[in-house]
Amino acid sequence: MPKRPLTGEEYLKSLQDGREIYIYGERVKDVTTHPAFRNAAASIAQMYDALHKPDMQDTLCWGTDTGSGGYTHKFFRVAKSADDLRQQRDAIAEWSRLSYGWMGRTPDYKAAFGCALGANPAFYGQFEQNARSWYTRIQETGLYFNHAIR
Repeated sequence: MPKRPLTGEEYLKSLQDGREIYIYGERVKDVTTHPAFRNAAASIAQMYDALHKPDMQDTLCWGTDTGSGGYTHKFFRVAKSADDLRQQRDAIAEWSRLSYGWMGRTPDYKAAFGCALGANPAFYGQFEQNARSWYTRIQETGLYFNHAIR
């Protein structure tokens, strides 16, 4: 079955997994409904839904290069040419327009890291297969991941 990015609904359901989130000492049971997080979650869901709209596919999506026959956001696949880079820029700009630029850490924020894994997996030596596996997973789902600062 061809792979594709999450839909908005799938993204929201993925957040309802029992994770422990606290704000001001209060445990948040569901970030998709809590007033502090629900609007941000809905905004990200809207971005994922845009990847499935036929009128936005040309701007936002390419076929994957993983052999799955699926599609992904353009910034989640390694660029091979200057034109690819321009198309990636345009896809990022279009996604940013959905939130009027207010969402600073959208799923494409760390996609460049994922592409680095796929562009040169041999760089990672004994972890080459891990790099390939992560690149595939990130690309085929439009995985929203980030770093944590402590």
